[in-house]
Amino acid sequence: MKQTTWLNTAIRRRSVLALAVSGLAGCGGGAAGGGFLAGLPGTGGTGLFAQGTIIGFGSVIVNGIRFDDTAASVQIDGLSASAQDLRLGMVADVQGLRGADLTLGVANAIEVWSIAQGLVSQVQSGQFKVAGMLVQADAATVFDGISSVSALANGLRVAVWGLESGTDGSRWTATRVALVTATPMVCTGIVTATGTLNGFALSGQSVSSLRAGQLVRVQGVLSSSGTSLQVDSFKLLGLQGSSLPQGEVEIEGLVTALLSGSRFMLGSVEVDASGASLATSYKALAIGQRIEVEGIWQGGVLKAGSLGVESEEKLDEAEIEAKIEQFTSLANFVVRGQRCNASSATISKGTVSDLKVGVKVKLHGTKAGDVLMVTTLEFSS
Repeated sequence: MKQTTWLNTAIRRRSVLALAVSGLAGCGGGAAGGGFLAGLPGTGGTGLFAQGTIIGFGSVIVNGIRFDDTAASVQIDGLSASAQDLRLGMVADVQGLRGADLTLGVANAIEVWSIAQGLVSQVQSGQFKVAGMLVQADAATVFDGISSVSALANGLRVAVWGLESGTDGSRWTATRVALVTATPMVCTGIVTATGTLNGFALSGQSVSSLRAGQLVRVQGVLSSSGTSLQVDSFKLLGLQGSSLPQGEVEIEGLVTALLSGSRFMLGSVEVDASGASLATSYKALAIGQRIEVEGIWQGGVLKAGSLGVESEEKLDEAEIEAKIEQFTSLANFVVRGQRCNASSATISKGTVSDLKVGVKVKLHGTKAGDVLMVTTLEFSS
């Protein structure tokens, strides 16, 4: 697969804070925090675990790495799915192999987990509450079924994918928000010593193995009083407390705390940035920054090899290469489940009259609520 100029200059463009430290010079790309990591590849060979927001398709693109997903097993919220079911803005965990070109890879397994499902409340100023969690939207948030946070209303039911923006697991930045029909309640947060999660008392036999301090996604039924959650199933998230082998890890997330000794929290993951080449980078960090960390998971801490701040103006960009699924007009068509508007796009290798269902196109554009505003459209063979 040929890496496009747009991917080199746009998706992966960011302010690089540091080069890889000795022994990690081969790390590249990035990923996103707030999801489940399992079966990390060993340090030998080209094994890679990347976690990040999906920003494109053709092969699935996670934070600038284009993973060939042809033979990948895919799960969405624990259920078997196909790569065609993945959508922009979902936070994906990708386990696979890195190519000779660090921007290319092959995915063996892809997992996606929503972090919240439930009824919306307290909508205001670009944020809302759902399942006891405070969710903030920004220019990079993809919407499905609504155009923006302001279009939400109390009582609507949504599913949310996102990045942890607080160390207690109760605050998140949404990468995707979708209207859904009736579903079990899903809540993600840090379990407390009293057995609560984001203010809900947890009950059910399945919670007996949960421990205080764990980042966990629970699914269940809310009591009529709205104060307790009968848990049907749960999923441990994050890196802490897991019996994971050492391996190369790439995570993208939000800085949630600055610690002593050049350490900081990325979501609820502790990162050690004490490498000599990272000293200046650590001093430049600020709470709330969205960054990429590449390194090795050792002893319950992510040993950083490089840090990178993501360029805010590029976070809302996306690329899709796929067949048109629905076509009404140049300003209204659907590719990979994403509504697109190419009325102002530069078109190449074909004309508007060639656009129809089944035609394969390559689109570059910017996310605008529930629409991808296409800047370039290329007919693809």
